[in-house]
Amino acid sequence: MVISKCLGFERCRYNGKMVTSDIIENFRSFVEFITVCPEVEIGLGVPRDPIRLVNGRTLRLVQPATGLDITEKMQVFVSSFLDNLSDVDGFILKSKSPSCGFGTTKVFASADAQEPLHRHGSGFLAKRVIERFANLPYIDETSLIEHEIREHFLTRIFMYADLRLHLNSIQELMDFQSRNKLLLMAYDQRRSKVLGRILADHKQRPFAEIVRAYTRTVKEITLVPPSRGNVANAFMHAFGYFSHKMGSDKKQYLLDCMEAYRKGVLTLQELRKSMIPWILEFRIAYLEDQTLFCPYPENSGIADQYKGNVNIQH
Repeated sequence: MVISKCLGFERCRYNGKMVTSDIIENFRSFVEFITVCPEVEIGLGVPRDPIRLVNGRTLRLVQPATGLDITEKMQVFVSSFLDNLSDVDGFILKSKSPSCGFGTTKVFASADAQEPLHRHGSGFLAKRVIERFANLPYIDETSLIEHEIREHFLTRIFMYADLRLHLNSIQELMDFQSRNKLLLMAYDQRRSKVLGRILADHKQRPFAEIVRAYTRTVKEITLVPPSRGNVANAFMHAFGYFSHKMGSDKKQYLLDCMEAYRKGVLTLQELRKSMIPWILEFRIAYLEDQTLFCPYPENSGIADQYKGNVNIQH
């Protein structure tokens, strides 16, 4: 994953500080981070006079205190940096930054303007990331704090990385499909069936074509967060594997939990916590392997409560 260097890796912000995040810190065991600070890379010092986005005839990147226009220099660096990336699964960049902000950066009418035109600009690196990697997950450190946004981001990051490692044979793709079946159903039940048909057609199409079609469809299906109704339906499908083994009161408890989640009363983590003990008690091997119940690795600072309980395949 590409990450802004100031997010816990180096004191390289304009004021010589860095931003720490427990969530990011907990990723270190599971993620190979590619750190970047575009402003330092183009020769600006630490500390440095702030730079800003200026919306004249074209969007420019300037340093008001010195009058320096670094637009072209930044464009050259960003293009070179992105051109040399390989096997990247996603991006975490610094919010509000003139180089890294995703729709959170102030844009000014001039270098010396006192108030911004608006606060919804994207930094030079962030803008190119959105253009060139539209199907990959990207986020800033402030959005990581929001539970549902973080859940969707983490799910996509680790699903895509898992998929990337299972593109060597049709059997690997089928294994991936089997483990992710309920999670993909939670995103889009109708379109998830298309994935099964793509794999079923493997004898009639070249394998490389199967890989392209399957990968593209997975990323299209998971591009937007799943609705609560879809997620509840996927849990209900899983419930069908063991509901006949439960007493009426316990069965009703899980039904109530699924309905509470559907209505927004429970979080997804709380819904998982209500169902996982029963999957383990009844030893439903198929469900233990389902990424719906733990879509990202244990000990990532979010899924600790499942440690030792679910078979993680990442």
